[in-house]
Amino acid sequence: MRQKILLLRSLALILLVLGIAAAGCSSPAPLQETGSIMIISTPPGGEIYLDNEYHGTTPATITGIPTGNHTIEIRKTGYNTWSAPVTSSKGSNETFAALLTSVPATLPVTFATTMIPSGEKDLPQIHVDGYWTYPQGRSSTSNPVPLIVHTEAFNVGSAGAREVTVSANFYYTGRMICWNTLYLGTLDAGGHVSTDSEVSCSLPSSLTGSDLEIRFENLVVTP
Repeated sequence: MRQKILLLRSLALILLVLGIAAAGCSSPAPLQETGSIMIISTPPGGEIYLDNEYHGTTPATITGIPTGNHTIEIRKTGYNTWSAPVTSSKGSNETFAALLTSVPATLPVTFATTMIPSGEKDLPQIHVDGYWTYPQGRSSTSNPVPLIVHTEAFNVGSAGAREVTVSANFYYTGRMICWNTLYLGTLDAGGHVSTDSEVSCSLPSSLTGSDLEIRFENLVVTP
């Protein structure tokens, strides 16, 4: 009986040694070779798509990108889509800086006349965009502060507009603090007008240039 117990213990020990040896000889599963990219954009907050798969908003870093060729896109409302090819390799770490360009905004239009026939298709279609800046040589910060509004208007419709006006509204922390109506004049079909207008606005003392947002609203068109 004692010899039988010793024999069983010996067999168990042999099997244990063989199992450890087999485990040590087996090769680990190969790791997939991947790379990473960092994406920033101006302005920030653009949606990141790698091969049409969403990966958050800029700025961000995408890791674990399989080796090979890919396509990255940055999408943001009001801006043209930015895209670039990406080649990923083992350990690669690239940085992409996307400069997003704005597209002309389409505003709700109020027609200043009720004489438009029902179902009329030949109407002006006005797109307005622009930005604000301080005048050159600005030396004073006392209120009211002079501002320059640069406005671009495009008529992509099939009819001319005899008169176009739009309101340039300035917002600070989501609240409108001043506004000014801009007269853009006559705009023929396919036409374009670019104007610079000076407006005065009372600004909070703590405001910096990046805090002030301009929106073109209340577009009025006389066909």
